[in-house]
Amino acid sequence: DLLRGIQTAQLALKHRQNKNQRQRVVAFVGSPITATEKELETLGKNLKKNNVSLDLISFGEVEENTAKLEKLLQAVNSNDSSHILEVPVGPKLLSDVLLSSVIINPDGEAGGGG
Repeated sequence: DLLRGIQTAQLALKHRQNKNQRQRVVAFVGSPITATEKELETLGKNLKKNNVSLDLISFGEVEENTAKLEKLLQAVNSNDSSHILEVPVGPKLLSDVLLSSVIINPDGEAGGGG
């Protein structure tokens, strides 16, 4: 359940020990979202109010979840601090797409390890 998972992550961030770091939740969405757009929008506004950024990685049921995830992202996004990455079914690995995304490389530089 995406809604409950993000709420739990927000609660964990609220009670973290190191208060100097920025709050960010990264959610991997691979199955259909059961929550309504209204519930997700309310969650997004709550995250924004508490200054929590949200990165969403959607794979698997991309087309089915796009509208709901966009609504959530619009509600939470502040100063372009939250992102969505849609990984279509295809030959590329999820990790490869993620490494070259703005979520891992905010400056847009190509990632990679040696």
